[in-house]
Amino acid sequence: MKQDVNGLARQMQEALARQDWPRALKACDSLLAAMPDHAALHYNRALVLRRLNRDGEAANGFRKTLKRDPDHDNARFELASVLLETGDAAQAAALLEVYLQNQPNDADATLNLGNAKLALGKPDEALRLLSAAHAAAPSDLSSRSLAIARRDTGDIKGCRALLEERQQTQANAADNLKILTQGSRGRISLEVKPVRTSG
Repeated sequence: MKQDVNGLARQMQEALARQDWPRALKACDSLLAAMPDHAALHYNRALVLRRLNRDGEAANGFRKTLKRDPDHDNARFELASVLLETGDAAQAAALLEVYLQNQPNDADATLNLGNAKLALGKPDEALRLLSAAHAAAPSDLSSRSLAIARRDTGDIKGCRALLEERQQTQANAADNLKILTQGSRGRISLEVKPVRTSG
């Protein structure tokens, strides 16, 4: 049996290295049949399911990991990410708050928590978090999120300044316009001139 497990573990590692997600999943399932309480296997299986865009199953896998290893911070982060992407901002925020107690310098987790706070309608909390995330690891995504937080706290000038820093692509131009015009405080002045007709 040990030789079978070792062979399956090799197959899984090879499939992961090749990014052959269906084969990696099959190897994970076979390994879990032999070792059903192995937290790392549940975690790896959940990561593979994420690559296969099977987020609901991935979330269950990260929960199984945490049930077997409550201190598995990577599983906590990944579960929070899935939940945030699938619309459960409240649960994502709760998980990220615990994660950041253990990993306080993780800029990605801080960014995700800030985005969760935005989704929950807490722009002041989001602004603090997103400012820290952007300062630690500036990116197009952090600029975008911070711009939204500034917009939602009434700082339209600061919002515009951040949007101007983003890479100038057609998609970003459309996204920037959307950010400026939506939200509880989104504003863009559209000057409309009266039309004169003769007669």
